Formats: sequence, structure tokens, C-alpha cells
Amino acid sequence: MDWPMSRRVEEQAVQLHEVMSRLGIDPVQMARRDQGAAYADARRTCLFCPVSHHCRTWLDGEPDHRCPEFCPNLPIFEACQDLAA
Repeated sequence: MDWPMSRRVEEQAVQLHEVMSRLGIDPVQMARRDQGAAYADARRTCLFCPVSHHCRTWLDGEPDHRCPEFCPNLPIFEACQDLAA
């Protein structure tokens, strides 16, 4: 039995990691922020994102290593990028 929500959860998890990779964000570093709360919040935000189709288009386009302005996770991604710099 294929539950549509389980497919959505998996797709969004993969997409989140694709975005993090494109932006040069270390998933381990992000998972350690705020005792895991930052990563959990980013996952939840991504799961319920109303503009995930924009994200997929951004990922499928030319590589751009700037965080997309439309992304609800913009603040956490920028904070992680600042720490990596």
C-alpha cells in the first residue's frame, strides 16, 4: 500500500538535502544547531511549503549558490552559510 503522504515526506526530505547541498550547507552542522531544533524546523517547513514547486524549478535550473528569496527556510540557510564562511 502506497500512502501519498509518505511519498510527499520522502520527496521533500530529498529536496531539502538537495537545496542544502547546492548552498554548501553541511547537514551535520545544521543538525547540531539549537540541539537539532533548526534542522527539525527546516524539515517541517519544507514538508508543508506552499512554494515547493518553485524550489524544484530552482534546483532543476542553472546552479545558483545563493539562497532563493522565495524559500521559507531562507533565514536558517543564510545562518548556516554564514557559519560555513
